[in-house]
Order: sequence, then structure tokens, then C-alpha cells
Amino acid sequence: MQNPWLNLPSQKPYVLADDKLSLDQHRHANNELRFDTLPEPYIGGLDNAEVIFLALNPGFRESDITVNMTHPQFAAENRANQADAYNSIFYYFNGGFEETGGYWWWKKKLAPLLQAGVTEHMLRDKIMLIEYLPYHSVNAKKISDLKVPSQDFSFELVREAVRRKKTIIIMRSPKLWLSAVPELEGNYIAPNSWLNVIISPKNMGQENFNTILNKLKQ
Repeated sequence: MQNPWLNLPSQKPYVLADDKLSLDQHRHANNELRFDTLPEPYIGGLDNAEVIFLALNPGFRESDITVNMTHPQFAAENRANQADAYNSIFYYFNGGFEETGGYWWWKKKLAPLLQAGVTEHMLRDKIMLIEYLPYHSVNAKKISDLKVPSQDFSFELVREAVRRKKTIIIMRSPKLWLSAVPELEGNYIAPNSWLNVIISPKNMGQENFNTILNKLKQ
């Protein structure tokens, strides 16, 4: 499929023209979503990633504006990743992003893996995040039924991940993901708790945790 993110505007509002009609027709989208920070439809690259995380949509904190959008590397790394969903790195672990909320969120959720010997360098190259919706919001409840054309590209990435037999973890909204990509059925790992999606032996189960650990360390 043609990558729609090559057409993201260079100035805010950062919203794809093809998505705008769907957003305008949804009664909550323009109030709930933030278009003053860059979307993150995916982070990382499918070719090298061994573990694929599926989430609902990027959250939002004011630091996404005050920190990320003023960071000397963030916009360049974000746009480079959007332009290439196959060969990119998970940029939050590329060094220099330690002040961002994304770095700290992921470091916390992946802490048990780091404690088990996985390095940030390994995470940079071997994990990928794909969001169900690409745009940031404080709360996703009112926009969980939203559909936008750009999702089709992300869904095709997930189908390809299934075909390539990647280790796939659904972190949020399994019903939405299974409805959008039925091929996921029987081909994903789910946490025991959707409220705290930490990747730990307790939350993932020891066998699943070991699978994830070995994929990242191989």
C-alpha cells in the first residue's frame, strides 16, 4: 500500500487530508484529539523488529508540546519513521530522548526486560509499536469507534507482521484489533492486566515473557 504519512503537513494542524473528512464527521474527534503535536501511527520498523506491540492511540501530556515539539531530534526522527515503516528504529531508545514522556513510559513498561538483560540498544532495533489510531488524545473512550483512512496502512503492517510470524503483543483494545485484522486470531500474546501493560513474567505469563525475552536477545 502507498504510505499516507508521506503527505503529513509540515505545519500544524498535523492531520492528513484524507483523514480530515472522517474526523469532521465524528462528533468527538476534533474535541478529543490533538493535532498540535506530531502523530505517531507507528514507531520502529517492521523488517528488523522481533516484537510488535499493538496499542490504541498515543496519549497526550503537555510535555508532548513543551518537550517533544521543541526537542532538536524529535520531529526529524518522527517524520523519518513515518516515511519508512520498515527500516526505522524505535527512536525513543536511540539516545538523547531521555527527557521525553515516551522514553519514560516505555522504559517503565519494559523494565522487567531491561532487568533481565535486554539493553536499550536491543529495544531500539527489535521492537515496533503500531497504534490503532495515529493521533494523540488525553482520553480515548470517546473516539474508540473512530475510523480514518490512514488506519488501513497500519492494519496492513499488522497483517504483514502476522505473515512474517513476528511476536505480537496486543496491549490495548483486543476487540478493535481483532475486528480490524482478523488474521491476529491465535497469533498474539495478551497481558493478564489491561490496566497496567507492563511486560513482566506475572503480567504476560512466564512462558510468554521468556519468548519475548529470547526474541529480543537473539
